[in-house]
Amino acid sequence: MKTDTRITLHYFSLAANHKIFLFLITILFYGCSPIYYVPNTQNVPIMKAKGQTNLFLGLNESENTDAFEFQGAYGLTEKWALQLNTDWVKSSEDNSISSGTFFEIGGGYYKSISKSFVFESYGLVGYGSFDYQDNSIDNSDISANLYKIGVQPSISFSGKYFNASLSSRLATINYNNVSGSLLNEVYYLQNNKSFWLIEPALTVQGGFENIKLQLQLQASYNLTSPDFSQDYSLVSLGLKVNWNSKLHRIQK
Repeated sequence: MKTDTRITLHYFSLAANHKIFLFLITILFYGCSPIYYVPNTQNVPIMKAKGQTNLFLGLNESENTDAFEFQGAYGLTEKWALQLNTDWVKSSEDNSISSGTFFEIGGGYYKSISKSFVFESYGLVGYGSFDYQDNSIDNSDISANLYKIGVQPSISFSGKYFNASLSSRLATINYNNVSGSLLNEVYYLQNNKSFWLIEPALTVQGGFENIKLQLQLQASYNLTSPDFSQDYSLVSLGLKVNWNSKLHRIQK
């Protein structure tokens, strides 16, 4: 009877150790998984008139990356505006070396719906790339290019010293030129090339009339594959300069 008990305990111990081993392997595997997508800061110019120029310089941080951003916007007519957005991303993780770039252009419609509120909607087209290398495994890497097409409506409160905006970006991302030695990851991305995203954001700005500190909080939800390996939130902080010589002369 004692022998049977010892044998039972022995097999129970082996099974428990086996489960712990598999659990640790799972943690290590997912801990080294590359991130395929990180959202960029939404450019909400709060455009009011032809000739208005906005410039933004800032930093952003997601769950796994840090980035430097430059954005600009220009009022082309009394109703239409253009914007340009750039993003340089690097990994904030110690076990990997990864980087990416993203460039985006857009055009859209704006309208002041009252003295303090502005509606805007922009169509956006972007192109980017990423490279990922796992430091824990020799010669393990993956790289790809991506295209992004989206639409971004927003409603903004505009004051002299404080602005606040609610925006949402609906976009599709598509991957190509996928290559690397992480064969499972390469195979997955080659066979899952297209995804739809919805990305709501809150932007607040405060400071002087033409120079304000900007903070944006953004979430990213993958509508096609909720478990897709991406970052699901972004915080950005930077300085925004807004100048319009026409409005400045009118106010004087």
